[in-house]
Amino acid sequence: MYTPKFFVGNIPKKVRLGDITVRDGFQHEEFYVHPDAKVWCIEQAIKCGFKDIEITNFGNPRIIPQFADCWEITERANRLREKYGADVEYTAITIAKDRVYPVIEAKKAGKPVPDRLLIMVSTSEAHQKTNSGLTHREYLGNSEIVTRDLREAGFKVCGAVSTIWGCPVTQSATDLDWAVELTEIFCGWAYRT
Repeated sequence: MYTPKFFVGNIPKKVRLGDITVRDGFQHEEFYVHPDAKVWCIEQAIKCGFKDIEITNFGNPRIIPQFADCWEITERANRLREKYGADVEYTAITIAKDRVYPVIEAKKAGKPVPDRLLIMVSTSEAHQKTNSGLTHREYLGNSEIVTRDLREAGFKVCGAVSTIWGCPVTQSATDLDWAVELTEIFCGWAYRT
């Protein structure tokens, strides 16, 4: 059995629960969810006391039309935080390297941006290619550079490993040792100073 390096004896004493309704929950809806509905959900999550909320995806709107409103949602979510004086952090997902840099530029220009960007890798090579158009090797190489650039720009970065319970493209099982190894790669970037 594979022994993870970063987690043995390092179990947290406290966790923060986050809400992912607006990003992950609406991502696969067949109909477009209006920005007013998304902002309403974000507001309800704030009122419920969530401290971490995934608000959008900065992916290509031609591929993911549900998030063509990513900049509007980001701006309106930041106004909600001001309205409620909420101690809440917003996360947005960014899978493609070329979609990250406009967010960095927006921050430099003083525009509303999320606090944290989530970079996601699939355990399945087939799903990774479908999602990003890249192999694991290519994607991980890009992600390491993007993680560094985001941190230098003052963003928090979250790494997520998806498809750990099976590949939706090939309908095959996942190698859980590979999932742990991917997690360790992301943790290595996170703990690097």
